[in-house]
Amino acid sequence: MPQMNRNVNLEEIDSDALFGIDAFKNQTFIQKVVFFGCVLLGVAANVCMPIFLETPRLACIAIFLGLLMVGIAFGCNYTEDMTYGKYLYYFFFKPSKHLLYESTEDVERMKKKAEEIKKEEEMKLARQKAADPKAQRALLIKVIAFVLVMVIVVASTFIYSNHKKGMMVHHTIEETEE
Repeated sequence: MPQMNRNVNLEEIDSDALFGIDAFKNQTFIQKVVFFGCVLLGVAANVCMPIFLETPRLACIAIFLGLLMVGIAFGCNYTEDMTYGKYLYYFFFKPSKHLLYESTEDVERMKKKAEEIKKEEEMKLARQKAADPKAQRALLIKVIAFVLVMVIVVASTFIYSNHKKGMMVHHTIEETEE
């Protein structure tokens, strides 16, 4: 049986959201009253109606789910400024507003900027192509010389430490014949 990973990173829980549920984020007080009121009324109807009014269980469940849907539609937020009810309205009815606007950006200025960027890139490529081969060869020789010096220093350190270990004898045991 697989086990659930119960480790919860506290940084992932949104402190603005009630109980860490994103649908409760940015709720107004009225939305909280609507949501929890509908949930409480639905539970009370589901429990009390069969006992006192002898309502069929199926009708009680339908009333509970209806109240729960009303609570979610008007008491929970889909985004910061849109409830689930408003989202469903936009989803199903697709209202549209035609906006007419003019561009606030200067197209000519953007073209000039693009040309400047293109020229800079071309100059960079030209500089890379025109790099002096003699200077590159001298740099390569310097890098190889540095690497060789480092290898010689490290190797001599190891050789010296191994030679030193051979000279460090604290105790000697002489062989005796019996």
